[in-house]
Amino acid sequence: MGVPQARERIFFIARRKSLELPDLVLNFNEPSVYFGEIVDKNSTTHKRLWKSIQLRRPYIEKGDQNLKFADAKYRNLNTYNAFFSTYILYDDVVAPTLTSGGTTLYYDEIRNLNDTEYIRMSSFPTDYDFHGVDVRYVCGMSVPPLMTARIALEIRKQWFCI
Repeated sequence: MGVPQARERIFFIARRKSLELPDLVLNFNEPSVYFGEIVDKNSTTHKRLWKSIQLRRPYIEKGDQNLKFADAKYRNLNTYNAFFSTYILYDDVVAPTLTSGGTTLYYDEIRNLNDTEYIRMSSFPTDYDFHGVDVRYVCGMSVPPLMTARIALEIRKQWFCI
């Protein structure tokens, strides 16, 4: 749907039977938007490196999807679940679904994502006013505006012929 994250959602769209509207057909085949297209290269924010991540740096291999794999290699265990929700992003992948918790790291710079990247991944306008609420929380809890807009546009076109 043109949103730079792999976000699967189910939408229930209802209509009154008496309106006799046709079945809604939703086929979205937008090209994937890879993280490298929206990354804030050489970001000066969120450069804090946690000691635990620094220790695991040699164990993080390109292709690891989250830090649990690096942690298992670091501890030489196969079932350890520390850092299960710490995702690692690369330029050539579509970001996973944003959540309001957990951590997301950018592999090339081993840093947390910054607010600009969360806003871009969620398709909020760059000048959106979050009124002091944590950007990651809002973006993780929201349906991306671009996704909502695409569905609304199809409803408008198919049911209201506008």
